Amino acid sequence: MTAWRGVVKGFSETADNYAHSMAPSLRTMAVRVVQRAQLRERDRVLDAGTGTGVGAAAALTAGREVVGVDGAAGMLAIARREVPGARFVEADFAELPFPAGSFDVVISVHALHFAEDPMAALAEWRRVTTGGGRLSLSVPGPRSAQSYGLYDPVYRRHGLQRRVIVPARGKLLAWARAAGWRQVNVVADATTTIRLAGPDSFERWMRTGTRSLASRALSDEAFAALSADLLAVTPIGPDGLLHIPFGTLYLTARNP
Repeated sequence: MTAWRGVVKGFSETADNYAHSMAPSLRTMAVRVVQRAQLRERDRVLDAGTGTGVGAAAALTAGREVVGVDGAAGMLAIARREVPGARFVEADFAELPFPAGSFDVVISVHALHFAEDPMAALAEWRRVTTGGGRLSLSVPGPRSAQSYGLYDPVYRRHGLQRRVIVPARGKLLAWARAAGWRQVNVVADATTTIRLAGPDSFERWMRTGTRSLASRALSDEAFAALSADLLAVTPIGPDGLLHIPFGTLYLTARNP
């Protein structure tokens, strides 16, 4: 199984956990991605790596065609239930089953960093976009805004080392330009967090996607101990919710 297939399998199997823990916070990022896309009334919109459909939901309005693509069947089952006005297609977002120029806009909410070859994925997204079409996406970042400094000491105490790779601003710009996009711009928001209601939501977040795959080697006892120690250092915001540092890089570009 390739690394990408493993990611897809992990998210498909833990889709309910994702919908309960991660998706609510991603709705904030999705709204900003859509705002930055400057959508028009009749635009044909592709939501690449749609997951449970948070991007598709933010883009959907009367007269606008919205198609979400994801490789995780479990995620799409939730998306079809939650966003009935959009169409959802199970496919690799780096090998899209659409003719060139099928969409006016491609959006993507925290999905590009899971691609095996992000530059190739960006080139594929440009292929299905009309001339003059737009791209608007988000990924976690910058690294200084994320949870590495908070959580890595805990992982090391448990004899574990995380290997989470997210693009820096310069790398993201370089990928988009190399893929043929122009007028590329990246803006960082270091304040965004994943907000969770409490210990149950935190455990479900821990059992989602790539974290779920990484924890499978642990015994139930070892997993519970790791989760408890991570929870203990997670900040609680003024709203009483857990706030996991995450940050967001927003990229916009145009197809020449």
